[in-house]
Amino acid sequence: MAGWKALGDGKGDRNETRSLNGFPELITWVYIKATGEKSAEMVTDEGAIYVTSNRGYNWRAAVQETVSATLNRTVSSGISGASYYTGTFNTVNRSPDGSYVAVSSRGNFYLTWEPGQPYWQPHNRAVARRIQNMGWRADGGLWLLVRGGGLYLSKGTGISEDFEEIPVQSRGFGILDVGYRSKEEAWAAGGSGVLLRTTNGGKTWTRDKAADNIAANLYSVK
Repeated sequence: MAGWKALGDGKGDRNETRSLNGFPELITWVYIKATGEKSAEMVTDEGAIYVTSNRGYNWRAAVQETVSATLNRTVSSGISGASYYTGTFNTVNRSPDGSYVAVSSRGNFYLTWEPGQPYWQPHNRAVARRIQNMGWRADGGLWLLVRGGGLYLSKGTGISEDFEEIPVQSRGFGILDVGYRSKEEAWAAGGSGVLLRTTNGGKTWTRDKAADNIAANLYSVK
């Protein structure tokens, strides 16, 4: 977006603000998304979501409390690993309809937020291994990557805790990101140049051997 201005007093780190809707003075932005010509959203590592509709001149908070505060209320409800939460997200991804999915820094659970909700909703991970990354499919469902390799897709659309593992040929390397171009076509990228493609919505994946000789990790699909 054109016309971005730094938030803060101009004397230090651009992420530092005196106070923003009651959240801590030191703010670390982990996700920024322009949602229109005059609108944008920003997410902090504490789970604060800020939205603007006037090119960034004014921002309002979309959630009422930090993730740490939410977990303090819900830790007794059975969210495994919530007591070990370090206050930061590992990854954050936004769907076209404005919903968010975030993975805890340890990868032992994940959180979701939909427009209008007052706070993030924590979810137990549905797989044995810790979560590497999560995001949205083009049909509105979720994809999930686990540490050490492994791709899972949620059953149905929308937010779900029911996932099924999808066989992939990653040559033993972990997959780090997935990106959908349409409901049928998507790409997955990972360690040591792993590049996979699906043309049937994720049911089967084939390796693009053109990337086999890339001596580097592919961290993101754009």
